[in-house]
Formats: sequence, structure tokens, C-alpha cells
Amino acid sequence: MSQPNVIDFTGRRREQGGRPAPPDGGTVLGVLPLPGGRAALVMVGHVVPLEEGRPSGPAAEGERRPVPVRTTTVPRQREAREETPELVVDRACRVVRVDGEEIDLTFREFELLDYLSAAPGRVHSRRQLLAAVWDRYGDEGGRTVDVHVLRLRRKLGRFADRIVTVRNVGYKYQPPRRP
Repeated sequence: MSQPNVIDFTGRRREQGGRPAPPDGGTVLGVLPLPGGRAALVMVGHVVPLEEGRPSGPAAEGERRPVPVRTTTVPRQREAREETPELVVDRACRVVRVDGEEIDLTFREFELLDYLSAAPGRVHSRRQLLAAVWDRYGDEGGRTVDVHVLRLRRKLGRFADRIVTVRNVGYKYQPPRRP
């Protein structure tokens, strides 16, 4: 099998005297299969440090316009735990809690749940999931996704229905409906 063609825009910018690539390898944000089925566009994002709401450091040199930043606040602990129990995916600690109890997930199970829950309601094909979670970019391995979803659902217990199968397409994370 031949080596896939890769267009590295970061490398080109570096060669032209532009800003260096961030030290991390980046995170796969999405995979878009291209017509013909023999290639895919893989979108990779990098973490950029912020200073006063704007990118700072060597990664920000050469920026022509400010990057909008969306901030969110973390809600305080609930006063009463009488509300409906929840499924919580804590990315920072790499922990999943069901009804306040931490559940034991494998690396791939956590990555799969994290990826699906990051875009609630969005349908992801098996190919997209393979690329994002397993770093595989071919059509083979779709059953791998199915098996991991099955195991993940078993571990989520009564929250298993949050991972919805979209027939002939893939999977999506469906958050609970608010009354």
C-alpha cells in the first residue's frame, strides 16, 4: 500500500519563515471522506495559550486578526442532589461518573465516549470514529467501533441509551431532554 499524500500547511509556513508548529501532535477534530473513497481530509487542532483573551507566545506571531474565545464557567456543586442522576464525562481528569460513581473505562472506551459527547446530536460514521479514536483511515475496522460501543453501553448501564445507533450511518451521543 502506498504512502498517503499529506499536505502539511504548517510545514510550508515554517519553511517560509512563519510561526513554528505547536509542540503537541494536535487533536483530530474531524475527518471528511473525499469523493472516490481513497482519500480523506483530516482536520487537526492545536492548543494555543491565551493571554488576555488572545493567543500568545510563538504560536500567535504573525496573526492578523484576533481569534474569538468562548469561555464557559463551571457550575458550583449542586445544593441538593435530588435532581436526576447524571452521566459526567470529565475530560481534564479522564474520568466518567455515573450517578456520582466513577466507572472503569479502557483508554479507547473513554476516547470514544468523549468524542461522541463533545458534539451531542451529531452523527459520526464508523470511518470518522476510526480516524478520530483509533487513528485508522480506511474502511476496514468498522466492527471494532461496534464492539467498543457495545462494551461502552454495558458499562454505562441505564445511560446506555445516550449512545444512539443511526442505521447504515454510525453513532451519535444523545443528551437527556430537558423538561
